[in-house]
Amino acid sequence: MSKADELAAKLKQTQPAHADAALEIDCWPAQVYALYHRIEGWLLPVTEVGLKIRRNPTHVCETSPDGEAHDYAIDQLVIEANNQSLTFDPIARFTEDGAGRVQITLPDRNTYLLRTVDEHQESHWWLQTVETGQQLDAIALTENNLLQAVQEGLGL
Repeated sequence: MSKADELAAKLKQTQPAHADAALEIDCWPAQVYALYHRIEGWLLPVTEVGLKIRRNPTHVCETSPDGEAHDYAIDQLVIEANNQSLTFDPIARFTEDGAGRVQITLPDRNTYLLRTVDEHQESHWWLQTVETGQQLDAIALTENNLLQAVQEGLGL
């Protein structure tokens, strides 16, 4: 086998990983926006009495497990009431414990939404909190769990 053949074989082995990571990055904003749409639906009764929801464009730079750097545009979701705001910030598509993370700004707590994918390729979102260095068990993201986080975050 020539050196060129060896290089071609190595390149061929690495291309699927790069293509998979690029596809995962390309799909990430749509997955986050589907989550936002669900959250906006859950908060609709509260928006009718003054809760404000908006999206802020942002830019993320991260490295996939294969070492490839990825830059992409994605929105934050900002919820405002009582002169306070709560921001959902999609900080990472590639995580050790899931398939994406959205940081939630809550007072005195490190809280985030963790996305996992099951064997049927269906997305599941989990609410997880880290308090004083201890990671608490993740709980399934439900309407009630989200509303509790919004209530605490906005002091409602």
